[in-house]
Amino acid sequence: MPELEIYLIIILALAFTAAYSIGSRYNYKIQKKIWKTLSEEIKPYSKKVAFQGLGSSGFKIACKPATGKITKLEISIVLMSREIPLYYFLSKYMGKHDTIIIKSNFEVVPNFSLEIVKKGTKGTKLHRQLVERSNYTELQHEKLSERFFIAGSNKDRALEFLSDRNVVREIIQFDGEIDRLSITSEEPHLLLSCPMKENVIPRLLNLASACGKALE
Repeated sequence: MPELEIYLIIILALAFTAAYSIGSRYNYKIQKKIWKTLSEEIKPYSKKVAFQGLGSSGFKIACKPATGKITKLEISIVLMSREIPLYYFLSKYMGKHDTIIIKSNFEVVPNFSLEIVKKGTKGTKLHRQLVERSNYTELQHEKLSERFFIAGSNKDRALEFLSDRNVVREIIQFDGEIDRLSITSEEPHLLLSCPMKENVIPRLLNLASACGKALE
């Protein structure tokens, strides 16, 4: 019996090691593919970028665009833990996904706060927390409120910002895939997050630029 237990432990250890190795290599393969796309898309903004690896979980880059309304740009890629199959499939079942997060600062500092959160379990919770704050008011927008919860610290200023056609058009083009868009006077001025897909990278950068221009 003890020998059987030892064999089982060895088999489990080998299976765990193999799964971890395969999952880790797959995540690095995804990173390499994302970086290839991202490095091309970031060129119009800056020729120099600072790169920080986060192991098999992803990576982060930062740069200071020489032109445009963005003064600082940071992009983080956060991948799911494919190294642990059980945790990975459980996370998928719970609706989690690989995520891209963009943070940026603008030439013009926003004089209001705005939160646009995708409707859903997490979105509902975050939205309620925002509305409960005394300085946030729930807002309605004819083109965005169907899919997003919207709240702002200054109703008039927030709605003025959302009257910018370029900003609204860029948001709509995501077809509800944006998890969160946050604007605040504190750095970073903009936070954008959504599921990681290669085709969202240029659209996220376009949306960040549109937000910077709308603040003028």
